[in-house]
Amino acid sequence: MAATPILAARSGEAVDVRIFWLCGLVLAAIIVQMLPVSDALVRPLRSEAFSSGRLTAGTLEFISLGLGRTLESLLYVAVLVILLFALLRLPGPQLHALLPFLLAGVACNAVAGFIQYSASARVTVEGLLPYTVTAGFFANRNHFASLLYEVLPFLLYLATFTRMRPWAVASIILLLLDLLATGSRAGAVIGLLALVLSVAFFASRSRAGVGSLVVLAAVAGIYGMGTWFVLEARDFTDATRAQLAATTLQGIKQNWALGVGYGNFPAAYQAYEDPSTISERYANHAHNDYLQLIFEGGVMAGLLIAGYVAMIGRQLLRMRHSHFHKAAFLGVLFVLIHSVVDYPLRTMAIAVPFVYFNAILFHGGLKPAGRHIKGVIEVTNGRRRRRVPVTAP
Repeated sequence: MAATPILAARSGEAVDVRIFWLCGLVLAAIIVQMLPVSDALVRPLRSEAFSSGRLTAGTLEFISLGLGRTLESLLYVAVLVILLFALLRLPGPQLHALLPFLLAGVACNAVAGFIQYSASARVTVEGLLPYTVTAGFFANRNHFASLLYEVLPFLLYLATFTRMRPWAVASIILLLLDLLATGSRAGAVIGLLALVLSVAFFASRSRAGVGSLVVLAAVAGIYGMGTWFVLEARDFTDATRAQLAATTLQGIKQNWALGVGYGNFPAAYQAYEDPSTISERYANHAHNDYLQLIFEGGVMAGLLIAGYVAMIGRQLLRMRHSHFHKAAFLGVLFVLIHSVVDYPLRTMAIAVPFVYFNAILFHGGLKPAGRHIKGVIEVTNGRRRRRVPVTAP
């Protein structure tokens, strides 16, 4: 509803044609799986494990093993696509002005998580939301950690290039404490990576003094020690994720052409599961979003992932002089890294900031042209006028 007036407005920023093509192909790839196709085309490309008991319409059948789950996936992705187009249509200053609202939402989650973890034992909240709250306002501590580390580059950006340094530094310390308290190995490690890479990205134009660098080094060192303790506290002998990946790869080999249908991983995975590993818990996700997407979407999903990664890399080269764009790129990068061992983008609270960061990267009104924007402004000084180049942010 909120995106409707933005998309319907005659004025607005032009959307990059590459985004139109990518989003259109993503939606088309999901829709095609719900269309009836001749069984003569589908069956040769279908694994024998799914050759019987299929939903058919005469001599036609569907690529997706479960239309309902694929439809849910389509609606989920469509909402995010609409949000992306609405953000891309906003004027540049308005898109930039949304950042404080994002940080305010993260702050509420961080404070809630800090209160929970400050107790002597892990606290869960039931009855407040439709699910049991275990971390911040999340049911999954790994995804709570994702929300925290993906905004860390923006906090360092504010601490380095704005007058909000005291608030930004205090927020960074609270965020890092929350990351360690979650007990998430991936969250702690990616948080450390986010801290180091963000400093490296912003150091070229930073005006921080020696004292600030000493404090930053001390914070990074202490957090690094805390990360090590988190890693030692968790047992690395657990091969669950390796087993999930191996079984998913087996499913991909037999369904690489068409996939099993988006959203159908839990049902399709069971056909390839090793009986010796079956327990009372079932695999709802592959804990590797790339493998799961290829298992569900086939070769087309792999091509779309590769195309998106290439677009992100190319965009970084074009935006290398803008630290605001660097922060957005890092936010995207860390979620993509986390997706190798988890599925953060399947949580809407993580997907929405991820879409916002992509909108910053591909927004037509936030593109700096090198170190200086072409063009000048006139500054009046009495009767004299001098022309001053406009410096990119």
